Amino acid sequence: MAVKPVPLTGSVLAWARADAGLSLGALAEALGVSTAAVAEWEAEKTYPSTGQFRQLAKILGRPESFFFLARPPKTSPAAAAFRTNYGQGEWLSPDPKISQQLRLAQRVQAVVSWISEKLPEASPVIPQADTRQSAEKVAKSLSEWLSWTLQIQTQNTDARTSQILRQRLQDCGLTVLHLSFDAETSVRGFSLPHPIAPVMAINTKEHYRARLFSYIHELAHLAIHDDSLCLVRNDEGVERWCNEVAASFLIPEADFRRYVGEKFGAEKISSLDQVSALRGRYKVSLLAVALRLEKLGLASPGLYSSVSRSLERRGNGGRPDPDRPQNRARVRLQTYGQHYVGSLLEAAESKILPETQVLDILNVSRSELADLRVFSQSGVEG
Repeated sequence: MAVKPVPLTGSVLAWARADAGLSLGALAEALGVSTAAVAEWEAEKTYPSTGQFRQLAKILGRPESFFFLARPPKTSPAAAAFRTNYGQGEWLSPDPKISQQLRLAQRVQAVVSWISEKLPEASPVIPQADTRQSAEKVAKSLSEWLSWTLQIQTQNTDARTSQILRQRLQDCGLTVLHLSFDAETSVRGFSLPHPIAPVMAINTKEHYRARLFSYIHELAHLAIHDDSLCLVRNDEGVERWCNEVAASFLIPEADFRRYVGEKFGAEKISSLDQVSALRGRYKVSLLAVALRLEKLGLASPGLYSSVSRSLERRGNGGRPDPDRPQNRARVRLQTYGQHYVGSLLEAAESKILPETQVLDILNVSRSELADLRVFSQSGVEG
């Protein structure tokens, strides 16, 4: 029986491949075909078989119907806009699964931007920064902007501290997404600068302590108008500076020096056990403490590298509250956050968007939208 080809639109395939950050060769390898074969599909000289077509749609993270569009979308591919500086000047394109999350964040940002232009609300004014400024100074500015205090960290659980910081960011006008990346990915989060609709996304596979650090790390990126994917370990340039801002924010110098002195006197901190003994007060990771110790001259040489080599395993992210059934409405609120959901609800109430469109955007039923209203008004987010 002859194999039936699927007559997709070649230019749309080329766009989706670029959006996923894949070269012709990379897509060909993933499909188990030659580079020339993929090039011929994009030129519409030949077409993939049904099996190949279904496989490429899955790899590129697009519905099969997408490839029958008459022409590609007018927006630029996501991969071109989100490059990750890693190591010594190497640029890393996001894999297809990460590109799906980037596209989701872009859609959210577009919706928030459109609504913000229609509603008479003040745009978020993130304190502007520059990597030439000291991390301490920038951290102090961001802390004041968020009305953040050390007492919030010391008097609450890991989970509650993380929830409070997310809410503070949203109260200041930021959209804070909680997205679940694959366990294999090295991406901890990313941010999308925008004059009226800045967005950050945090990997919920990370422990609450890692999330707490990532919120401020991404806020530092937004403060310098930098969009990037943030890897678990990236100690160069802008990434290092953003790490230092986050560490300075969460581990204030005066309190930390006092606490280290109480615990270990004047000796230099040199072991993983000592680092572990210090982190609980601040609700941060081992690496954050090691980074802060080195920055303040309280560590033996090479402590950060030593801790990196024995890096703690990622803990599970937030676990659902057993008293809170995880229905679709609650999951949407946890994923998109109160700022985005609240903007959509306000747009519907103000007749800026028809309710049917809000249902479509959030992919919920009318009863689930009613639940969302209740959850959002009660401050329940998770």
